[in-house]
Amino acid sequence: MKSITEEMRFRQRLCEYAIKYGVTRAARRYHTNRQFVYRQLKKYDGNVRSLALKSRRPYSSPNAHTKEELALIRRMLKRNGVYGMAEVYVRCRKRGYKRSFASMCRQIRKKGYRRPIIRGKSYSNYEHMGGQYLGDKVQIDIKYVPVECIRFPSYGDKYYQITGIDEYSRKRVLKIVKEKSTYETGIYLKELETKMGFPIRMIQVDNGCEFVNDGDRTEKESAFEKTAKELHMKLRRTRPYSPWQNGKVERSHREDGKILYGRKVFTSEKELIK
Repeated sequence: MKSITEEMRFRQRLCEYAIKYGVTRAARRYHTNRQFVYRQLKKYDGNVRSLALKSRRPYSSPNAHTKEELALIRRMLKRNGVYGMAEVYVRCRKRGYKRSFASMCRQIRKKGYRRPIIRGKSYSNYEHMGGQYLGDKVQIDIKYVPVECIRFPSYGDKYYQITGIDEYSRKRVLKIVKEKSTYETGIYLKELETKMGFPIRMIQVDNGCEFVNDGDRTEKESAFEKTAKELHMKLRRTRPYSPWQNGKVERSHREDGKILYGRKVFTSEKELIK
């Protein structure tokens, strides 16, 4: 049931006054024109609900999305939504979609094809320092490979993915290892410059034991820290419990988990490494 608004009550008073004193006096008193008063009188039947505002939505729109276009958007979103909206738009364009990217996103929100992602605001005072040129800063992190996607005899071995991503070019270098240790990350660091193809000035890692030692327990440098010093690379550590400071490599691992490890299985160690 529609609620009675102040606008409806105003129009009722206008009509009652016009019936009693005439249209001209009603238009003067309520600061409107006679055409408006006549339109309200034509609708008024003594009940305030007869003066309710009607929708101004057009009966039809020549530019509205067709059922075929909406079905295409929904199908491509279901298949490729994990890769992002840009990928969904490219897939739609290849299948004859002619509208803009903003129009596609508007229909996805309007039709409720995907729930909106609400992200909390960060109140950190961290000052971001991005890479200014190739090799200026490279973020490194390690990710556990889920056992659910390994369909070959591993004999108790666990697999990890080490990722290094250059902040300026976003070039990535990946490696699969069987051990989460400073020994493996140190070997990876020795190969990193060659695989990147340019010298590296700074590397940024979190405070994991596979990279650095806990300063409260020992003052000795880890194998990874020693390797970085030998290669004349500056080592920068993120603040504890602040993964967003290493956000590029963290997001890279998140996307790998959704797109690769969450949708594929590996039948051999060779296939996993490839």
